[in-house]
Amino acid sequence: MRFKTVAVSNYRNIKFARLDVDADRVFFLGRNGQGKTNLLEAIGYVTSLRAFRARENETLLGPETAQAEIVYEIEHEDVGEAKAHVRIKKKGKEVSLDEEPVRRASDFVGRFPAVTLSSEDLNIVRGSPGGRRRFIDTFLCGIDRQYYVALQRYQKCIQERNALLKKGASAALMKPFEKQLIDPALEVIGKRQRVIAELGGMASRFYETLSGSAEEIGVSYKPNALPEDEQGYWDLLERNRRRDEFLQNTGKGPHRDDFELSLNGRSAADFASDGQQRSIALSLAFATIAYWREQFGVCPVLLIDDVLGELDPARRERFWNALDSGIQLIATGTELPGAAAGKEWLVYRVDAGAFAPAD
Repeated sequence: MRFKTVAVSNYRNIKFARLDVDADRVFFLGRNGQGKTNLLEAIGYVTSLRAFRARENETLLGPETAQAEIVYEIEHEDVGEAKAHVRIKKKGKEVSLDEEPVRRASDFVGRFPAVTLSSEDLNIVRGSPGGRRRFIDTFLCGIDRQYYVALQRYQKCIQERNALLKKGASAALMKPFEKQLIDPALEVIGKRQRVIAELGGMASRFYETLSGSAEEIGVSYKPNALPEDEQGYWDLLERNRRRDEFLQNTGKGPHRDDFELSLNGRSAADFASDGQQRSIALSLAFATIAYWREQFGVCPVLLIDDVLGELDPARRERFWNALDSGIQLIATGTELPGAAAGKEWLVYRVDAGAFAPAD
């Protein structure tokens, strides 16, 4: 897959930009805070209809109108040429594909895969559980529409249950809401468990190339709770009911899951160097690309936000060696990263939300 053109209007600080990105290597060059990441985020939005830096639609809207729009022209292995149009509003979004409205977001999610790697993702080993959940949820929402639906249902149910807890609602009043959250919760847990294990196996294959060593990495799912079935989940809720009522929030469930990264059997957060942690993060990104290719026969676009400049020369060289020449790479940074594995960069300079081809 590759993006050919992208048009963005009223997205964060971007009033309007229409860019030809039909190249193997594209780079947005500029100082920090000018809109490079905003555009990369808008490009990646097409995969899971989620922004990698925000949860609320309102934070994505610029000052010009009450909505933001993104139009993509895409070349895809299965469907050929395609045009996708996303309109983001304060509440909800509208999507069309080749001028035909898409009625359900779950019918669109995952059609056009892009893998995003940001500076925050480089810190995934040592970062917060929330960051790691965001990483796996963004990936799973892209590859599995049922997961996307289940996660949305579960998150909505947790919000409703927490609201009832804050109001001091009785257990009898809460149980109908709790019944609705159990099935999606079990689906989220089951799919995270399976896919995290598969990604771990793939990531370990890339780590040797990226690190230049024979060290082994591991990726282990750390569920906050692991009920086996519906009755097990009811038991979990009952065991924690008094605690939840006292603290007025739901303490157990997949909304508090995590996964652990290890190096040679020891916690990478505690024992891996900064360079090793960066190699682990890159290995995970390459693993998600490999997953797309092996499972679905589609090559995602790789979006890299201000990351290449943080790699030392040896790791940067190994990055190019590990990157398949057929992958479209779109990157940002404050300075050009140098050789692009024998390919020329298509460069745009970015200033205050405006984009211009570099001389």
